[in-house]
Formats: sequence, structure tokens, C-alpha cells
Amino acid sequence: MPEVGPSLEKDLDAWLSYIDQQHSASIDMGLERFTRVLKDLNLQQPAPVVITVAGTNGKGSTVRVMESLLLQAGKRVGATLSPHIWHFNERIRINGADASDQDICAAFAAIDDCRGDMPLTYFEFGALAALYCMAAAKVEVAILEIGLGGRLDAFNAVDADVAVITSIGLDHQAFLGDTREAIGFEKAGILRPNQRVVLGQDMPVTVDQQCQALGVQPLRWGESFTSSDSGDGQHWLYQRAGAVPVTVEFSQIAPHNIALACEAVAPWIAIDSQSVHACSGQQMPGRMDIRQRDQRVWVHDVCHNPHGAKFFMAELARRYITPAFFICAMLAGKDHKGFFDAVNAAIETPVPWLCVSSTGDRAITGSELAQHMGLPERVAQDMTQAQQMAVEHTDAGQTIVVFGSFSAVEQCPWLA
Repeated sequence: MPEVGPSLEKDLDAWLSYIDQQHSASIDMGLERFTRVLKDLNLQQPAPVVITVAGTNGKGSTVRVMESLLLQAGKRVGATLSPHIWHFNERIRINGADASDQDICAAFAAIDDCRGDMPLTYFEFGALAALYCMAAAKVEVAILEIGLGGRLDAFNAVDADVAVITSIGLDHQAFLGDTREAIGFEKAGILRPNQRVVLGQDMPVTVDQQCQALGVQPLRWGESFTSSDSGDGQHWLYQRAGAVPVTVEFSQIAPHNIALACEAVAPWIAIDSQSVHACSGQQMPGRMDIRQRDQRVWVHDVCHNPHGAKFFMAELARRYITPAFFICAMLAGKDHKGFFDAVNAAIETPVPWLCVSSTGDRAITGSELAQHMGLPERVAQDMTQAQQMAVEHTDAGQTIVVFGSFSAVEQCPWLA
């Protein structure tokens, strides 16, 4: 283990190695440790306005659209994203750019000095560093993406002015429960009395019950606002109650998530055609990320559970994109067969699959993934071979999809 001191002050990789060894578990649900250090560092209010974003899918893109809208309006904005794809700095954004190594290292040093012998997880260190960087930059709005669940997530130690719940699906059941209702209860733990609450489509009853218990009147997708197809395959309509509909071109970000973001920040900016058009052009690696390579259309997405797969396939259909080949890498502990079935249920004609090994501490091999999906012969030795095989088995102009996890996108360095 590296020693703490001057040798670590500007070495982010060394700091990351160090914080990864400070707790025996990568996930340790609960707020007591985090809250103690949070208060000692005086980070309970990292910005005058705080927005928390929870949900099974769609959190990252919703955060980025909110960030874009607020920056357009001249606000100083801090935002978090989780997990990162290539660099830890991606997790902490200050005024539209990833935080610098120097700023993150300074935050880690302050946190490490403050905590004493209090063990903190890797995520807790990162969350505190994000709040520290935001406070140091004197941002006006802090947008905090909930990493896991809601009620016991580290960021829930911060009282937010706005809470957004993007979606509820089955994922992380070992921590959150085996039903949408149980997961909805955990996600709704971010809600507070007198908050502005924005809810995505198809919320379970437990979210509604929490709103009622707190006396909150949420803004609901499908009631207070909608995002609907225009019918031409190129545009969609954003409709707010009592307002003229805004016609928006389809882009990388799902209309549902753009609409959620607009509703969340509406008290601080003007929501009009110009602002929505500008934010809809956000580019995020691995979120409906469409590229042209090898005379093929490549779509990259980090969807990694059945609910996300269903949503992703619906977004492809809205854009009249028909997949001709799937490349998939997933992590252990996910519903691999459910993901496979959700994708296949959305297509009319069978499409070839190739499974690739994932990376990281929850990695599984391509062979294991293929077995779980019932595709024992559909394995590539790595992402490079999978791409070559996909090109060989498709024609020019056809679409190849790479998806299944952040690890799948991580293995596509040309997206960086």
C-alpha cells in the first residue's frame, strides 16, 4: 500500500490504488461513515441548489442534459456520473469538463486527513471528492447521480432541492430487493418534503406512496409533461402542461430523459425550443452512441438489464434503426438470459450474437455469458475479433450493436 504524503499529492493513479484498499468491501450500504466525514468537511451544502438523480436506467444522460441546460443559462454547474468508462475524472464534472487530476488529488488528501481511521469505500471516497471539488469551485448547482439505490446511497446524505427518479427496473437485486416495488421504495428514499420531484414513466406504487407520505406533488411523465413521437422518425415532441409543444430532432439522448431533465431545472432557466434543441445534441460515449466505421453503422450502449434492453430497443425502433448483428459483454450478477430475451422480443427476424469477455472485478468470460444466454458457440476471443466477425457477416450500410455493460463500451477505445 502506498504511503500517504507528498508522493501521492499529484499522482491520481496512486491515490486510486490507495483508496481502493481502505475498505474490505467495494459496497457497504449505509450513511453513518459518509455523513461523519461530510459534516467534518462542511460539505452538507455543496451548492446553493442541489439535484439528486436516481433510477435503474437513464441517470447519466439525464444528468448531462441538465448540466447542458444550466450551462447554457450561464450557471456554474457541478455534476457527477457513475461509473466512469476510461478515466476516473469522468465521475466529477466542473462547469462542463472533467475534474483535473490535481483537483481530485487535493480532495482525496483532505478527505483522508479528515477521516482518521474511519474506513471509507472507493465510492464514498469518490463521492466526497466530487462534493469537495464542487464546493471549491463554488458551483451554483450540484447535480448528483445516485450510484446504487437511493435511500442508503452516499449522496443521499445531502438534502437536495430537486429529486429525479428516471426509471425503475430489476437490477442490483442483492442490495435493493427482488421486485420493482422493493426497488422503488429504495429509490424513493431520496425524496424529501417540499422538494421539486420529477418522475419518469411507469413508476411502481411504492414511489407514489412515498410521495403521498411526504406531501409531495410530483411532476409525472405522461401527465405534467410528455415526450412523444412526431411520426416522421426524425423528430419528437416535448409537451409541458399549458405550453406550446416543442419539436425536437432525435439525437443520442432518449427523448424521455431529455424531458425529465427539462422539468427538473425549469425553475432556474427558460425551457424553450432553443434550449431544448441545444441540449439534445449532447454526446455521451455509450449512450445510443452511433458511429460510422467500416461502411457499417455502429451503435454502442451501456444498457445492462432487461428493462434497459427493452428501452434501448424501443429507441432504436423510434429511429428506424434495424440491428443486423449484436456484440455483447456483461458483468457477473446480471440477468443475462433476461437481457437476451428482452432484446430478442423486440426484433422480428433473428439476429446473430457474439459474446465477449468483460473486464474488472465483476468480469465474466464470453463463454460463460454465452452459456447463460443459450448461445454456447457464439463467442469471440476479444472485442477486436468480434468486430471483425461482425463486419464479415454484415453488408455495407447495416447496423452492428455493441452493448451489455460499461465494460463493453470500455473495450471500444475509438469512442473516447
